[in-house]
Amino acid sequence: MKPYLLYVKSERSLSENTLWAYSRDLEAFCLWFESDNVNVGKELPSRGDVTRFLAILKREGQATASLARKLASLRGWFAWLVTTGRTSADPLESFESPHKQKKLPQVLTTQEMKCLIEAAVESRDKAILELLYGAGLRVSELVGLRVKDLNLKQNYVHCLGKGNKERIVPIGMEAIRALNEHLQARKEKQEVKAPTKNKVGRPKRKSTKPSKGYTEEFLFLDGEGKQLSRLIVWQLIKRLALKAGIKKDISPHTLRHSFATHLLENGADLRAVQELLGHSNLVTTQLYTHVSRAHLKTAYQQAQMGFATNLPEKSEAIN
Repeated sequence: MKPYLLYVKSERSLSENTLWAYSRDLEAFCLWFESDNVNVGKELPSRGDVTRFLAILKREGQATASLARKLASLRGWFAWLVTTGRTSADPLESFESPHKQKKLPQVLTTQEMKCLIEAAVESRDKAILELLYGAGLRVSELVGLRVKDLNLKQNYVHCLGKGNKERIVPIGMEAIRALNEHLQARKEKQEVKAPTKNKVGRPKRKSTKPSKGYTEEFLFLDGEGKQLSRLIVWQLIKRLALKAGIKKDISPHTLRHSFATHLLENGADLRAVQELLGHSNLVTTQLYTHVSRAHLKTAYQQAQMGFATNLPEKSEAIN
């Protein structure tokens, strides 16, 4: 398994998160295969083994999307085994993938989004929300940003997306304001933590120039001054949603969904939204057109209900 993961890492330019998912999926399968009594004496898994493994996971309540990803990990591994001559036949050739049930993503209304941003007190937290919603960044892209990736004079952020694909994302004035406030607050915090002194022991005059290597630092740091984790961002969104009184079950990705949906609702071009989100396939972006239509349908139904309640009584009707 390890040679395959090294091959994938060097040849396919996958992100660390994707490699970690592949490794976890294959390790889970191998542990099951080695511990299953039916497989005693077998060197390599068969098609039936994969079927049984997926069936067990399904009984345990794993989602179809999760099963499909595990199958994709196994497909890649078996194909590599055949290509490198480690086995003569691919047991997963023509193996049908679990049918994924298409589910419209959860999105926030513009009012809910406003309440969420207003719930953030810390400048860092506001800047995080503005980038997740105002730029539609994935949480992995957000936590991977460095100070040098910002160009606030030209209103854009440079980020590294899925498959290590680079893209330039424009940002609005609210995001720029939030980022400037975050950078200023962060600078002041660092100065308080590490006061500099001259040879005599007196405090040095404050320098307006950033320290060497400052631009290489991660943009968002945790309480210990380390790179912010995806888990902390997830916890932050949950905490702010609770504070804002939002009942929906949301995550950092919900803000990205909301960004795309609101753009389309306001007449943005589908191709432009695809570029902003960094989708390689337009079909992925088209899902948001369905969300947008669903929103319009809900708004229409609510308007109709309101209209019905305001109808005059029969006795008030004009003949």
